[in-house]
Amino acid sequence: MADNIRVGIIGGNVNGWAGRAHMPAMAAGIPGVELVAVSTTRQESADEAAAKFGAKYAYDNHHDLLANPEVDVAAVAVKLPTHYELTKDIIAAGKHVYTEWPLGTTTAQAEEMTGLANAAGVRTCVGLQSRHSAQYREIRRLIDSGAIGDVLSVSLIQFASGSLARPSGRIWMRDAEAHANTLSITFGHAMDGLISMLGSARSIASAVSTQTKEWTASDTGEKFSVTSPDNVLVSGALANGAAFSVHVASVAAVGTGHSMQIHGSRGTITLDSPSSTHTSPGELRVALDGETELRTVVPPQDEWVTAAGLEGGPVNIGKLWASYADAILNDREFHPDFADAVEHHRLMDAVQRASDTGRMQEV
Repeated sequence: MADNIRVGIIGGNVNGWAGRAHMPAMAAGIPGVELVAVSTTRQESADEAAAKFGAKYAYDNHHDLLANPEVDVAAVAVKLPTHYELTKDIIAAGKHVYTEWPLGTTTAQAEEMTGLANAAGVRTCVGLQSRHSAQYREIRRLIDSGAIGDVLSVSLIQFASGSLARPSGRIWMRDAEAHANTLSITFGHAMDGLISMLGSARSIASAVSTQTKEWTASDTGEKFSVTSPDNVLVSGALANGAAFSVHVASVAAVGTGHSMQIHGSRGTITLDSPSSTHTSPGELRVALDGETELRTVVPPQDEWVTAAGLEGGPVNIGKLWASYADAILNDREFHPDFADAVEHHRLMDAVQRASDTGRMQEV
């Protein structure tokens, strides 16, 4: 049995998400993972990434990366509209595949890619990394242990700055039909984290809206009309009967970060972070087994993360890769895979449908 899965990153730019999260984690030493190849659309940027993060091969196109027999797993770390074709190319090449969330532009695309991967017998991973957060895992452990009794109600609010301006290269996200927005991406990640701790939603009502109707290209000053949603407000019941509400927004002024409260029959858990829990773990506080005051808890981190000195975005991405590698190398069950991504796409559809119809949806 091999000691590592050998990874090729498609979209391995130094300044992109791969260069801020995936490749720094791999260079630091994720158990079971070896970065061997990167591809971008320019040889210069591929060479730069390979040199910085220690990849053996650098390509100016993904086809050459996929033809390399030393690549076991290929990762799609590029903008959403290209996920579909790139993921299908990886599957056709017989490689295991990691694709960032959202898996596809539509649920139909996600379903098709999942079917193709299953038919090809390749292992899949979708980039929903929040569930690997040390804080989220500790919260799940506490809930499962009964330390707060029955979960009764949950509230999550996450407000981030940035609804007024984008660089020209991201203006395409203004179109709701591009499906790369606060609902699909920011809310999608936040809701997956909540579900990982508390279980699935049973019913939802929602309001999905576009509060900022115009963006400015930050590098050119040009103005663009916007249809992409920037506010997602959801309420309903979880499968265990707990009431929940989630409000995720991209705001025009100063973002106030992430705040979550979980209230049980015998205790309370809170998690507050200055930004998304993707990149900032925040402060976890608990009052358990009838305690009357909240106290700060520092959850245990994976030993290799601490030893590598990882911080920010690379932490949860690295832990997701470590779990995925272990599943491939040791033939273990793994989540989140493409099937999980399809279910999450369907949840996003239900949120939009609840808003469009003004009617609660059963999910």
